[in-house]
Formats: sequence, C-alpha cells, structure tokens
Amino acid sequence: MTQLLSPSLGITWLKESFQAVRMQPISYPGIVIFSLLVSGMLSSLPLIGTLIASLWMPYGSVLTGFAARDTLAGRVPVYYTLVAIFRDRTSRYPLLMIGLIASVWMELDMMIFNWLGHEQIDKWQITAEGIDVASITANFPWFAFAMAGLFYIPLLMMTVYSPLLVVQQRQKVGKSLFYSFFGVIRGIAPIIVYLAGITLISGAVFVTLDLILSAAGVPGILAFLAPLIVAGLSAVTQAGVWVMFRDIFRGSSPDGDMPHDLTDSGDGSVKLPPV
Repeated sequence: MTQLLSPSLGITWLKESFQAVRMQPISYPGIVIFSLLVSGMLSSLPLIGTLIASLWMPYGSVLTGFAARDTLAGRVPVYYTLVAIFRDRTSRYPLLMIGLIASVWMELDMMIFNWLGHEQIDKWQITAEGIDVASITANFPWFAFAMAGLFYIPLLMMTVYSPLLVVQQRQKVGKSLFYSFFGVIRGIAPIIVYLAGITLISGAVFVTLDLILSAAGVPGILAFLAPLIVAGLSAVTQAGVWVMFRDIFRGSSPDGDMPHDLTDSGDGSVKLPPV
C-alpha cells in the first residue's frame, strides 16, 4: 500500500459517485439521509449527545459505504446491513472503540477551540431579537478555528476508512486507524482532485439555481431546494468514500478480494464470504 495513486483516479471516483445516485436515486440517498438524521438527532441530546453521535459514526459509515457498494454492483441497498453489523460480534466492539476514540478526540478539539478563542467568544452577544450576528463576525476566533481544524484533520484521516477496514477486512482497531491514516496519504492526489471537483460542482449548482430563480423572480425557492440539493451531494460524497476505499485498499484483503455481503451465520455472528 506504498505506491501513490494517480490524480486522474479522482475523476473516476467523481463519476462513480454520481453514478451511484443515478442508479438508485431514492433508495441509496434515503440510506444516507437516514444516517445523517440519526447522527443529528443523537448529537442534539443534552450532555451525552456528542458521545452518542460519535459512537454511531462508525456504524453509519459502514451502512452508507455498503449501500454505495451494493448500488454500484447493481443491487438495491438495504437497511438490514445495519442490523447485521450490530449482530456481528467481531465488528461490534471495534466499531464502538473507534467511536469512543473519535468522541474523546472531538472533546479535546472543542477544548482547544474554547481555550484559544474564549476572549473572542466572550464578546458574542445575544439580544432580545436573538443572536447578534454582527458581534460574531466582528469577533470570530479565526486562529482558534484554524488550530481546531488542524487538530481535527488527523482524526478524519484515521476514521474515514477505519470502520470499513474493521468490517470488510477484519482489522483490529489500532491497525484500522493506522491503515486509514496512511491510506489517505497514499491516495492524497486523487482525493484532492475529487474534493476540488465536488466543491466546484456544488458551487456551480447553487450559483446556477440562484441565477435562474432570481431571473424568474422567485429567489426564495432556493431556500426550500437547498436541503434536497445538500442531501443529494451528501449521497455523492458518501459514495465517494466507498470507491476511494475500494481502490486504495484493493488487493490488501486477506483473501485477495473484498467480501461482498453480510450473511447471518446462525450463531449470533455475521460472516463475510469472499467474492
């Protein structure tokens, strides 16, 4: 897994990501939206929201990753994958551990942000009309935000593929985090191309719609269309995670190929048969 990947692969990933949404325009985005809604609802819980949402993150990653895999393979993605993952003793606790590590890391990240930016944050104001946006923009803690972002990047690199490595290739927690981190480094060139493409396409979609709706005299409709567009783009990016994972770690499975399905073994565990 030492050879760097060609930047042009990012274009292929981009095409396949959009292809996944075209192939299953309802079922696949529905699973992605479900995962995002669960994460949002859990994170809104008082006191323990961040912890619970972080514990959910690895399961949601596998659910959406396998949904993209099944879609691109011509199968209809199903929610049963989530049940199978929870029933799989081999994967259940490593995924929970990844979520716990992510939760602790995020708490440290927030501590860094609050510590570095507390002077600016203290100047934010809430008036009778609500949050004073002007006070926030005038006192936004850019340095704290940048440092917290830099601290978050290693976590993202370690966890973007580790849940799939745990379930798909049966790796231990530490090994999955290590391989995920260096997998990102191996694929950094096409990943940058992919992210640049997604950013440009997203911006073009919103700008084009804004111009069209403004010309039609109904610019306010964009606010209603925005959630649908964001949901579609989220489905595209989640498919991107799967195709990246597939190509970055191709050939590193113990059996030479990646298993294709989760099946109930009848003893409370879930086996991954080879292709």
